[in-house]
Amino acid sequence: MHNVLIAYVTPVFFLLIFMEYWWSRRQGICVYEFSDSLTSIGCGIFTVTIELFAKAGLLVLFALVSSHGVWQWSSDSWVTWAVFFLLLDFVYYWAHRWSHELNILWAGHVPHHQSEEYNLTTALRQGALQDISHWPIYLGLALLGCPVEVFILLLTFSKFYQFWIHTRLIGKLPMIEGLLNTPSAHRVHHGINDPYIDRNHGGTLMIWDRLFGTYIEEQEEVVFGVRKAFHARNPVTAHVDWLITMWRDAVLSGQWRDRFRIWFKPTGWRPDHTRELDPRPPFALARFRRFVPVLSGSQRQQGLVWLVLAIVCNSIMLLGYGKLPWELQGVLALGVTLALWQMSRAFSVSVTQ
Repeated sequence: MHNVLIAYVTPVFFLLIFMEYWWSRRQGICVYEFSDSLTSIGCGIFTVTIELFAKAGLLVLFALVSSHGVWQWSSDSWVTWAVFFLLLDFVYYWAHRWSHELNILWAGHVPHHQSEEYNLTTALRQGALQDISHWPIYLGLALLGCPVEVFILLLTFSKFYQFWIHTRLIGKLPMIEGLLNTPSAHRVHHGINDPYIDRNHGGTLMIWDRLFGTYIEEQEEVVFGVRKAFHARNPVTAHVDWLITMWRDAVLSGQWRDRFRIWFKPTGWRPDHTRELDPRPPFALARFRRFVPVLSGSQRQQGLVWLVLAIVCNSIMLLGYGKLPWELQGVLALGVTLALWQMSRAFSVSVTQ
């Protein structure tokens, strides 16, 4: 069900992306960078490809736990949908917040923040390991007896809702600011400005941020990205960049205790010995420079061709889910990965502005 919904809504996403691009050009506002946009879309395609295999087993587990839940809820009752809409949004807030506060969870979430642009393609830039790492948290809903079909549709709704808030073209919305997640509130969440770090974690509702002290209104102009910049256009390695960083830091530490606890420490924590061997200058917004590759027309064409090939392979996987043999699904997944890798190679030889 989830896969089919994604397959059918994808053309709508692309239409809205085109409309945002067209309107931004008409307004004389530059909100898109070609290789960044293709990389963000590529990250989304790679995520869906990985989750196609991973989520099948996880949903079976959710259904099993739910069938033995504390209470039994009917998916035909509006009360069930209302209760679990609130509970899922509450659980999402904490899963999202912890993903910014713990190294191991940040590894799954960081791809979503790597873009130094902010547009509708950023919404598609999801982390392939994010929902997988959140699953133990979501199982709390299963323990309460949430029907699996209710969970799937509410989680899908949450993700679809958050698509439209990834834009710079919509200002503050006075009637709903502070109540619902909005473009202004979520721009803050993607900011690397000091006041904006680890703020506005809500999915659909902002009430949890207000309740737990993480809400802040958009004030100074937002600078987007991550403080340990990912200056590459590779939708595959984007998902393991922080894992590799932590692994290197753990190895450099020389202490088995540090090699274990680094994964569960606050985001960015490094062992003392690692900092001595490999010092990093503290982040300063004044030194921040956006990564903007200068690409030839041929590079753009090649990158676009490889992305389209990845989209085709992924679409066949989604629409053929449950019908195609797993061996063929595996071949298609490999095709997606190779196509995205080739796209990154097309963008690899460039200079920056």
